[in-house]
Amino acid sequence: MKNRLQVSLHIKILGLVGTLLLLVISLITVMVGYMESREDVANAENLALQTAKTISYMPGVQDAFRSGATLEELKQLTEQIREEAGASFITIVDRSGGVIGTAKDETVAIEETVTASEKELYQAMVFGSSYVFETGSEGGEVLKGVAPVTIDYGDYKKVEGVVTVDFPMKVIHNEILSDISKIILAAGLVFLLGIAGSFLLAKSIRKDTLGLEPFEISALYREREAVLQSVKEGIVAIDHQGVITTMNVAAKDLLDIRREEVIEKNIIDVLPSRELINRIQSPNKTINKELEYKDKIIIVNTRPLIENGRKTGTVASFRDKTEIKKMVDALSEVRQYSEDLRAQAHEFTGKLYAILGFIQLGKRQEAIELIQKEANLQKQVSEMFFSQIHDEKVQAILLGKFAKASEKKISFKVEEGSSLAPLPDHIPLSPLIVILGNLINNAFDAVKDCDSPEVSFFVTDLGNDIIFEIADNGNGLDKGAEYQIFHRGYSRKGNNRGYGLANVKEEVYSQNGAIEVNSSPGKGTVFTVIIPKQIQENNKRAGG
Repeated sequence: MKNRLQVSLHIKILGLVGTLLLLVISLITVMVGYMESREDVANAENLALQTAKTISYMPGVQDAFRSGATLEELKQLTEQIREEAGASFITIVDRSGGVIGTAKDETVAIEETVTASEKELYQAMVFGSSYVFETGSEGGEVLKGVAPVTIDYGDYKKVEGVVTVDFPMKVIHNEILSDISKIILAAGLVFLLGIAGSFLLAKSIRKDTLGLEPFEISALYREREAVLQSVKEGIVAIDHQGVITTMNVAAKDLLDIRREEVIEKNIIDVLPSRELINRIQSPNKTINKELEYKDKIIIVNTRPLIENGRKTGTVASFRDKTEIKKMVDALSEVRQYSEDLRAQAHEFTGKLYAILGFIQLGKRQEAIELIQKEANLQKQVSEMFFSQIHDEKVQAILLGKFAKASEKKISFKVEEGSSLAPLPDHIPLSPLIVILGNLINNAFDAVKDCDSPEVSFFVTDLGNDIIFEIADNGNGLDKGAEYQIFHRGYSRKGNNRGYGLANVKEEVYSQNGAIEVNSSPGKGTVFTVIIPKQIQENNKRAGG
């Protein structure tokens, strides 16, 4: 069924062009035929009227009416005028309605002649009007031109008679049909030429498409687009002039291109990185070249397209090395929270065993005191976290960090005056995990060698921004280090480190926020994160 519905290119073009030609030619034929018929009728009316006027102004006719003579001597001239005009019948009548002269086409049957009535000649007789009208029965209609014979008597003028000139409508209709036949013949020739041209056009298009039918080309195009848009790698293709011919969604996301339309744009106007443009436009192919692009590390592969010894374009593919690193960082975060939960479970398991031991030894009072102590501690934690902080996402993060701090014997507290309502929907859990998790973990690492390690957390949502502050009493940062710690790969903890704070900065900026650091050697460090409550698309913050 599907194959039967797939029409070949030849048939589509022939059908479309044929239909259009037929429609246009038919419309033009009808319009031209209508105008020709109107013109033929108008010409006949004008000819009838002018012939009648000509006869009425003839000196012989004027003299005959003055003298009251007959017009037999003018019959030859009147007959000549009738023949030249193609009229079928000419009649000259006086005021009393008497016929004083005629000229008739002998080939016209007597029943096809129609004598004008007194009423039809009234306007000419009384008012001296010249006019045209149709009369007669069906099949014998005639077009009559009427002109008065006006005699100038010096002091006055008087209508003494009327001249009527008849043209059979049958003759006029035959002329119209003859003209329309010629128009139809010409239209038919144009139609045949159009069909022949459309056939040659279809043949040429078929040759350009390598013999493929349109549905085959569309299927190949859909498959190509599906492949391009489904691959994870970014793909860009340019022609020999550097104009972009193909760019998939992955390439737009990876190269951070916000423009909707990039096809047929020059790559220089789309990409801001000169190094990347040079790689793409290079006549040499590139294999797994790492480039830094907008705080990302991307892996670039390019392959020039060579045809007949000359470069016709380039295809480039991109992979995000940073994305792979992010995935590793995310797994590290999951492992980190798994360890936090394990530490919390380990601590509570130890206390449960202690309570069990007291009960087995019959020291119920000690067991009760341990339970009460632990209950008071949990109550303090609950009051500290839940009475001031009402966002569940932040509560979950802080509870995990509190368990980790307890295991590492670090004093972790929420500063007085902290307050936080449920966060807006545009601030999801994942950025909070990266921001707060990394900053608190860094604070724990900074105070691990201190005699009295302390880390404090402060949050407030008063005003238009949400402010997080994490402070520690560690050794602080070296002078000038606050400008380097957010660079990817910078770390004082060893190799393959230095991604935590870079990820924090990236997540803060993704929320249109800002991050500040205040530190002095030997006096600890304070990180402040500011995130706006409202989405600000056109006013991104900067900081650091």
